[in-house]
Amino acid sequence: MIHARIAAIGLLLAPAGCEPSRQQPADLVEAGASPNARILPAPLANEAPDLLDASTVEASAKLASDDYGRLIMSEASQQSPLPLAPATPLPDDALSARELSGVTLGAAFRWRDVPQPPKAPEVAAAGVHAAQRLTDLSWKVDLTETGRMRVQFTSRALPLPPGSELRARHDVYGEILLWPGSAQYRVVPPGALRTLLGERRVDVTPLSAGSARPVGEGKRLEVDVRKVEVHASLGALYLELGRMPEAGDGGPLLCRALLEILGVDPKSPECVAGEVPLYASYAWQSGGGVAFEVTSAVRRTDLLSTDLLMPPPSSAYTAAGLPSAQGGVFLTRDELAAIRTDPLPLPASVDPGAPGEGFVAVNQTDALYYLLVDGIPAVAVPPMSERYVAGPQRGRYVVQWRTFLGESIDPPQTVEMPARLVRSGADAGAAGGD
Repeated sequence: MIHARIAAIGLLLAPAGCEPSRQQPADLVEAGASPNARILPAPLANEAPDLLDASTVEASAKLASDDYGRLIMSEASQQSPLPLAPATPLPDDALSARELSGVTLGAAFRWRDVPQPPKAPEVAAAGVHAAQRLTDLSWKVDLTETGRMRVQFTSRALPLPPGSELRARHDVYGEILLWPGSAQYRVVPPGALRTLLGERRVDVTPLSAGSARPVGEGKRLEVDVRKVEVHASLGALYLELGRMPEAGDGGPLLCRALLEILGVDPKSPECVAGEVPLYASYAWQSGGGVAFEVTSAVRRTDLLSTDLLMPPPSSAYTAAGLPSAQGGVFLTRDELAAIRTDPLPLPASVDPGAPGEGFVAVNQTDALYYLLVDGIPAVAVPPMSERYVAGPQRGRYVVQWRTFLGESIDPPQTVEMPARLVRSGADAGAAGGD
């Protein structure tokens, strides 16, 4: 049952930490109204509505926009946004050219249990810090009061290359993925965002209503936040939702995306207008986790509507494929060489598969795995593939295999390079602790 707004929220005690518990508490309630909401949202539907076929004339009419970017929808569809149909092109976006109010966020994913470089005189701190900055897992997010979202991938080390974008609008569930330069786009239907970010695949996974409970209030970035813990079959999500009226209907779009990663239906009433997720921490049922943190928020009155079109007029629809990740190697030879001051006089490797310089990363699993070197994302290796990475000088390094969303986090190992580093399908990756 969905509970009404809790009047005595000030009496609730905030949790000591920011990590959600993996086990669903016995007194957990279903997702209800935001403690800050004045009107109780409609309950979640038990069944998802039929997917819209945007290729039909009727669907195109339903997806037409007014001058403010709001979809012109039939009376029967006004109660809920329409889910985007997979593998179906969208009609032209009719949003007129104008400036929109909203907020621009700087944000980044934060990995747990990242190993530190070894404490050795040859470790170049300046080179390590420079490589960490270059591979920070950063997003730039524009949210408009009228209900548009633009996510720009601004990091070398994300599963999709820099210049890729996600765009969303409040009248539909799901997103579109834009190639760098906006030459192509692909529909990401509800339930596919998790596999897109975690596995570089557009594969719809089942969504559930989930269950949520308030866990306190506080501040982040000088903004009042309400704290919520959401549970689903995949794990738990701790959220800090900041009150930012300028974001309007754009705020729920980022909230929906973060809930989808947990496997929660984007219809969740926890996503309300005027609130923006400023922090999110995932704890997966099988162990491990990842966090998402907003590091800056700027109020805007000059967001260009032409930068938020869904899709842009210059983009060609594609039903398959993803933007090229350029081999998945995130740093140049010189940038990797700079994390050591000098090579060590080590004997040659006895492994016949080891290269003369750097390392070969071999992934024998059916998942996308990252290999970290001294805590720095060096390469992402697709399933059943290998990548050669040049640059690291001869010496000792701390390496770690992990998935992007942290479902699998292997123990760190100290290795001598050059080396051939194998993530076996039989390996039992240790999930990170709390």
